[in-house]
Amino acid sequence: MDQWIKVLVVEDEDVLRKGLILTTAWDKINAKVIGEADNGSDGYSLALRLQPDLIVTDVAMPGMDGLEMIKALVEKLTDIEFIIISGHAEFEYAQQALELGVKGYILKPIDPTKFFEVLQKTVKDLQDRKKSQKDFFELEQLREQIKFFSPIQRSKPTDYRDQYIESALNLIEERYNQAISLGDFAEALGISERTLSSLFKERTGYTFLEYVTLYRMRIAAELLQQKDIQVQEVAPLVGYRDYRYFIKIFKSCFDLTPLEYKKGHTPQ
Repeated sequence: MDQWIKVLVVEDEDVLRKGLILTTAWDKINAKVIGEADNGSDGYSLALRLQPDLIVTDVAMPGMDGLEMIKALVEKLTDIEFIIISGHAEFEYAQQALELGVKGYILKPIDPTKFFEVLQKTVKDLQDRKKSQKDFFELEQLREQIKFFSPIQRSKPTDYRDQYIESALNLIEERYNQAISLGDFAEALGISERTLSSLFKERTGYTFLEYVTLYRMRIAAELLQQKDIQVQEVAPLVGYRDYRYFIKIFKSCFDLTPLEYKKGHTPQ
């Protein structure tokens, strides 16, 4: 059974907010509403307190609007997703929403079928991510590893096993900004995943995934020190299409968000 996804609904129109909460078949997709707010400021406070997985929010609201709320939350709640509902069809709203990693943009009047389709896909993505993170190595371990990590210094291969590792390291340096999998590398080298996994750990001291992640984080840290590169540009440059997942991994390594790191903060 997939774990339940916690949802917060932020909408200033009472009828619409209550309608979404009461008429949507949340239980069919293993989701449940844990809170509601009628403005961005209250939505922001509730999100910090309740830690939802997903926020469904309007854009135009009194005080803090939906986009402002998302910008304020995205650095603090790195695993959260957003679906925007809005009466605004202007491209600028959709563009800003996409830049912030918003999963869906639904226009009013809301088509219930369309809304449920977007909701269902977003919940599925969240469930898949939770499973992936559960299977991933302990994130706390990253913080200790990054302190001592540096790309493996190359030496002339002495046997065929060294040659495989040399080739794998070359591929990582060439493709770190792309989707990378152990299976793809093993196929490219003409060996089994089990063999490459075993050799990589034996010769480098890291699992394949650990090394790729730490290598990417080192590159990300270097990019963040460049004044002409914005924080949101860094994630895809080091192979992460999910901006908030990039923030989570980076924070696990450096104990700082990418934005805090760029501003020159130091770990506590």
